[in-house]
Amino acid sequence: MVRCVGENAVVDFDPEGLTPEERQAFASLADRGVADLQRLLASRSSERVRFVVSGRISISRTSGRTVLLPLFRVRDGRAPYLHEIVHALLPTSNQSAWLSEGLACYLESWVAANVGGYDAHVFTRAGDGEIHAAARRWAHTDAGRAVLPWVGAPGEPPGMSEDRDTVARPFYVLAHSFTKYLVDHLGLEAVLGLARESDPERALLQESGRSVERWRDDWLGAGTADRPGVVP
Repeated sequence: MVRCVGENAVVDFDPEGLTPEERQAFASLADRGVADLQRLLASRSSERVRFVVSGRISISRTSGRTVLLPLFRVRDGRAPYLHEIVHALLPTSNQSAWLSEGLACYLESWVAANVGGYDAHVFTRAGDGEIHAAARRWAHTDAGRAVLPWVGAPGEPPGMSEDRDTVARPFYVLAHSFTKYLVDHLGLEAVLGLARESDPERALLQESGRSVERWRDDWLGAGTADRPGVVP
């Protein structure tokens, strides 16, 4: 492996597949991404986030503070490195995939649009400004309706790891939209607090005085100036 070490990240690359300039460019991008997200998440650990970029990795994932990325995605500028950094900096003890994945998607898009770096657009071309419209389209499909019960509830849709197109794709888009809706109404700090709870749905009720079901109904309800109207 070829290692690049920065202030906030260390990146191990396969020795083949990228030029030295491409390796350094991504290492700098990852290092900045960690710093940007540490500020947003108020994460103060001095431990660097480790990235492994390899042709032997087929799907992006995070284990502890180690982010694994397929080499082809890094080479093509489509690696969800910001999404995975969120998982590395904000490990969750709950089983609510809608919040852990929705928050990682939201922060990836928001940081790319407002701070720096890029949005990998793994599941949708919609960025921070268009995610509600993308969710609206999915909510009117059979695949979207099939995963909606898990948006705002513990667990994850069956087959999410195996079926990335018809299960994971609509679920991630809808979870992103719902999470953004909560951030827009409650603030990022409050939603980060929910992610750190073992029962975020119950914590949402205690934080806001409204159940997750009521929040979800408003998000799904008829569109107004401040509602996405996912299902009109």
